[in-house]
Amino acid sequence: MFCANCGTACEPEFRFCKKCGAPVGAGAAAAGLQAVPMAAVPASQAPAAAPPPAMYQQPMYQQAAYYVSAQAHTLHQLNVLQSMRAKLQGLASTESLEGFSLTDMFSEVFKKRGAAAVEDYILCGTSRTTPPIELVETGWPKPWLFFRVLAALVIAYVGLTFMFKLTGNTNCIPGMMFLGAFAVPMATLVLFFEWNTPRNVSVYAVAKLFLMGAVASLGVALLGYALPIFDVSTMEAGVVEECAKLLTVVVIMRGVRYKYILNGILFGATVGAGFAAFETAGYALNEGLLQGLLPNLTRGVTQTAAMGDGVSAMLQLLLLRGIEAPLGHVAWTALAAGAFWRVKQDRPTNPSMLLSPSFLKAFAIPVAMHALWDAPWQLPFSGNQILTGLITWYVVFGLVQQGLKQVKAEQKAHMETTLMHVEAQLQPLGTVAV
Repeated sequence: MFCANCGTACEPEFRFCKKCGAPVGAGAAAAGLQAVPMAAVPASQAPAAAPPPAMYQQPMYQQAAYYVSAQAHTLHQLNVLQSMRAKLQGLASTESLEGFSLTDMFSEVFKKRGAAAVEDYILCGTSRTTPPIELVETGWPKPWLFFRVLAALVIAYVGLTFMFKLTGNTNCIPGMMFLGAFAVPMATLVLFFEWNTPRNVSVYAVAKLFLMGAVASLGVALLGYALPIFDVSTMEAGVVEECAKLLTVVVIMRGVRYKYILNGILFGATVGAGFAAFETAGYALNEGLLQGLLPNLTRGVTQTAAMGDGVSAMLQLLLLRGIEAPLGHVAWTALAAGAFWRVKQDRPTNPSMLLSPSFLKAFAIPVAMHALWDAPWQLPFSGNQILTGLITWYVVFGLVQQGLKQVKAEQKAHMETTLMHVEAQLQPLGTVAV
């Protein structure tokens, strides 16, 4: 008989093809396949006769069987990942990413630019600096300013830390705490600011929302925790804090001026960044002062030693939360607000929009990711944080792609309207000419 996969001649007692490893004979029957009899193949097309059976020992059959099993296992893993991705896209109402490349997106990070270029770049969002819709970029953005913001803040943080360790001056501690808490959330916020390709949101609007949103969302969250049905130390934080941040975005930015999905993503990232920065600053104070300095002083440790232990604990916490910052609050609230703006668009905010099925399904993702982040069982090597961060960012990229397509569709509609207007203006002239 011949192998049904590659046509190689095989002896009846073979279970697997000696060339490609596909099941034949009894192996094919077990796998639900059908081998091709030798008589069914014309002599002119039949391959050369098989070598003597003695050349093919049992170990080779075992190797072929292992190869087929490993290949099937790999295909099974790919199918599982594809199925998970499809379910995630269905839940978020997004599509597969098209033309997306992280390498291409961040290709201009290290391109040299002068101070004038940076100043011109951040001048946007006003009546004079918002570009017309036909000039808006609709391809994947290539942000670069966020890296400069991150580098500047990190350098200032390292400088203060070095001065404190060199001199022991406690005046450096507040600056270290706030720079360490704000550096990564602020840089991530700038990244979302650069993704807002319509460039219709000013730096002033972002800064105001950052401060107001941080205070308001923290206040709403604390009110939520005051209710007896919620506990700050459990996975319920995902429900309380995500609802608090989203309601803050919806209430503060409830007007009709900002209609794009990309606008909503930016607003969510702004409030999420403020929430994350203020929360980290609070944790740093608690770790350094309440759990580091004061307990050591009560045990009779010298003030200098107690101060050093407290600051060391604070720096370790700032480093950990700085690394995890892009995976948490900033991306979660960007996802939630982007899904809401997909429903809202240019209409006045209505509470019924919060009950839209497409929004509720998408909003369930950041709530679930936040809950999994705080779960009592944790995967090794910060596995919970990495897993939830990857899922959240995949959905965020899908929403950004939808936002870019929304802008592109508006461009097309604007061009068609302009063309119709021009044709209507030229038609009378054509009539006179005839």
